[in-house]
Amino acid sequence: WYQRRVREAVVSTQSTGMANVPVRYSSIVEEAATENTSSKTQQYTKYPQWKTVFTIAVLTVTTLVSMLLPVKATEGRAACVILATAMLWMTEAMPLMITAFIPAIMFPLVGIMDTKEVCGKYFNYISMLMMGTFLVAESVEACGLHRRIALKILSLLGRGEALLMLGASLCTWILSMFMSNTATTAMMLPIVGSIVQSLREITHTLGDDLLTVHFDKDNKDKSTKVDIVRADGSRPDSKDFKWFCKGLLLCVPYGASIGGIATLTGTPPNLVLKSIFEATFPGQKSVDYQTWFRVAFPLSLILIFAGWTLLCLIYARSSYFYLITLRFLWDKSGKSKEVQKWRHVNKTIRKEYSKLGGLRFPEIILLLMVLLLILLWLLRVLEGADGWAEVHAKSIGKIDKNGKPKVYLKDAWVVVTLSLLLFIIPAENPLKGAWRCKPADGQEKFTRINRLLDLETVMKKTPWDVLFILGGGYAIAAGCKDSGLSLWIGQQFSFLHSSPHWVIALVVSSFVAVLTEFASNTASTTLLLPVLVSLSQAIKKHPMYLMMTGTLSASLAFCLPSATGPNALVFAYPEIKVIDMIRTGLVMNMMSVLITVAATSTWVYSVLDLSEYPIWAHAVNVTTGG
Repeated sequence: WYQRRVREAVVSTQSTGMANVPVRYSSIVEEAATENTSSKTQQYTKYPQWKTVFTIAVLTVTTLVSMLLPVKATEGRAACVILATAMLWMTEAMPLMITAFIPAIMFPLVGIMDTKEVCGKYFNYISMLMMGTFLVAESVEACGLHRRIALKILSLLGRGEALLMLGASLCTWILSMFMSNTATTAMMLPIVGSIVQSLREITHTLGDDLLTVHFDKDNKDKSTKVDIVRADGSRPDSKDFKWFCKGLLLCVPYGASIGGIATLTGTPPNLVLKSIFEATFPGQKSVDYQTWFRVAFPLSLILIFAGWTLLCLIYARSSYFYLITLRFLWDKSGKSKEVQKWRHVNKTIRKEYSKLGGLRFPEIILLLMVLLLILLWLLRVLEGADGWAEVHAKSIGKIDKNGKPKVYLKDAWVVVTLSLLLFIIPAENPLKGAWRCKPADGQEKFTRINRLLDLETVMKKTPWDVLFILGGGYAIAAGCKDSGLSLWIGQQFSFLHSSPHWVIALVVSSFVAVLTEFASNTASTTLLLPVLVSLSQAIKKHPMYLMMTGTLSASLAFCLPSATGPNALVFAYPEIKVIDMIRTGLVMNMMSVLITVAATSTWVYSVLDLSEYPIWAHAVNVTTGG
């Protein structure tokens, strides 16, 4: 798992132009480079032999058991298919995207759903919403706007250890709301790595890393500082510096995972919840971008500051207390070396920012488009007033039986429309005439110009596997409902009916947080959300309560390098060891689970009005299996 994750991280980093990221084992780097530069005659990818044997065994046993079950035992056959999919997803014996096709093959074979019905689940409205989000993020990456934003925030906050850690956390947190968590981490880590290297050079210059040697253990005054130089001319880092570097680097993956929680399109599990809820309870109001932002953004904000505080207490305690006690207000002079060091760091960051020059035309256009996208999402439907989508519905005469406007323009329409414009708007300012030339005889009137996004970039950078994994999740949810498996699972958990809702939420959150350390968070939510729907029906709680708890907890993977892409990327740095991630991640996981359960049991409970068990949820429970 470690080697595979690091190899993926290296390949991803090289594809985004960040090839200067250090990696722990050079052999893995060389292997990844060899795979990228191999000749075109290489046609096959080698997989471990056990994966092939395991895949064949699982599919064979699943098919035989499903066919031998009684005709009316549709729940058992559906459970076999879902269990096989789960096992292959958990072990990654086959690529996740290919494993997602198993329901499309097995459900018609064992009589759960027909081929046309199950295949129709693989691409829908949610898929379009995610696809449009990918396109906007890819255009932002292509023009470098995300790097400019990150360097600007770091230049404002890079004035101390605690503030620099806060800057790294906030940069990653903000960008990961609208971009892929892995892409954001791959962009931020080289920036943070250059800051670490600058700090290392400044520390050596100021002599802060000199080793203190005591000649008399009873008399501490009799001591001197010794400069240790390795054979290759480098100097070892001091213990305090190594400790701070660990905390600074960990701020990046933690910020990326937490930032994805804040928006509906921030990470795939959020859209999995929306899709499965709409598929299980058709016609009922699900969460849109505005509603999700109202309930999840405050939680994400609390988590990012709680995580920053935890990292500071572990890795930069003195700087953190110096900051929060406001001693800098009256301690203007400070330590001369400290002041000098952080001036050099800030100067380095500003120098990197100055290399970007002024805002270019594509950056201005994309910044305006991203702001417009967020604004349109937030103002689409309003409470107490008509949003712009409701005004549009009234203008075309779409009114339901209750006299309310029937909204036709959803969140996906907004992002797909703006994504289309990315292929039209030029990447050069047309007012300057750079895109037009005076035609010579026999030449075209207009020159060829770049646009904000092109098809080559889309085909290369779009994570197509995520779309197919989501499709597999839709198919699994539909199979659970049509086979009656959801009803059967719910009946098994009826004994929890008398338990307090927050206790059940704590168990669900803890289980999901542990599971997502070993499996993809998208695959975890895809498998568990139908089960949580059944559990909610069994204990007579609002389905959205446990679904929200499970979905938010799926992003709380901070322990293992193999848990998420951001974790694997930061683990590629030699400063980070497994014990560092586990030691910090365990505390971070426990703290985040408690905060998440508290959030879903308080303001999320109130904003979404989850206090009563709805009648429509019980109606689905009665009609399942038909």
